[in-house]
Amino acid sequence: MPKMKTHKGMKKRFKVSATGKVSHKRCGSSHLNSHKSGKKIRRLRKKCYLGVSAESRRVRNALRVRMSTNPLAVEAAKLAALAEEKALEAEAAAPVAE
Repeated sequence: MPKMKTHKGMKKRFKVSATGKVSHKRCGSSHLNSHKSGKKIRRLRKKCYLGVSAESRRVRNALRVRMSTNPLAVEAAKLAALAEEKALEAEAAAPVAE
């Protein structure tokens, strides 16, 4: 089977952050700006993030970006959750001293 290729057009237009957010440049700021207000021009300069998770996933798949997880971090989070759960159980089981 051949290699999977990245979508070069999307590679030029989108960027994926370390947390998986997909950013892009807003449209409407390249020309015909003389009739637009300064406020609008300043707003159009800023980057925008995709809000729909399905669209973000589609762009990440086209860019061939995999969201990697650190197995040690996952294990540490599990252990922390278990420790917190045990602490809550011990607190509930302890008799109330008044």
